[in-house]
Amino acid sequence: MSAEPDLLPHDRLIGELRSLCTAGRSGTMFIITAENHAAQFVLREGAVVYLTYRLLRGLDALPSMRSFTAGRYRFQDDTTDRIDPGLPPTPDLLTLLLDEDAEVPAPTPPHPPPAAGIPDSLRATIERELAEFLGPIAAFICEEHFARAGGPDSPTSLAHLVEAIAQEIRDPAKEAEFRQRVLSDLRGET
Repeated sequence: MSAEPDLLPHDRLIGELRSLCTAGRSGTMFIITAENHAAQFVLREGAVVYLTYRLLRGLDALPSMRSFTAGRYRFQDDTTDRIDPGLPPTPDLLTLLLDEDAEVPAPTPPHPPPAAGIPDSLRATIERELAEFLGPIAAFICEEHFARAGGPDSPTSLAHLVEAIAQEIRDPAKEAEFRQRVLSDLRGET
C-alpha cells in the first residue's frame, strides 16, 4: 500500500460502501485509487445500481475492482438515471468485492474538514470551472489540492494552485481554457 496516510485500504473502502448501502443512501461514491484510477458506485436507496472502474462497467468491472489496494473516496448525494440491470443484488456484489476473511472496519466521516486559508468563494469558483471539464469528480480533485495548499503564508500561491489543478485535466488546450476561465471569474468577468 502507498505511504500516503490519507489512503484507505481496499477493504475499508468497501466497508464505507457497505455503510452507505445500509444507511439507504442515494448518490455516487467516487473512488480515486492509489494508482490514480477512478471508480464509481451509483446507489439508489442503498442499492448499487451502476458501477464503473476505469473504462469497465458493471460485471466487467468487478474483477478489476478487487485488485486495487487503496484509495480515497467522496460521496455525492444526487439522483441519476444510470442503472445496470445485470448487476447482482447489492449484498452479493459487496461480497464479491471483498475477500472472504476480510473484516469491515467501522465507517469514517466521508468529508474531511476544508483546508484553512482558501476562501469559500475561491473554492467554489475553481470547483465549478473544473466540473465543466471533469464532471462530478472535480469536487474530489479540488478537495485534495485544497488540502495540500496551505494558508496565506504558504509557499503555494493561487497561481500554483490553479496550475496544479489544471494539470488534472490532462489536455493542454482544455488546461489553458480552465486557467483562463478561473482567472476571468476571479476578476469578475463573465
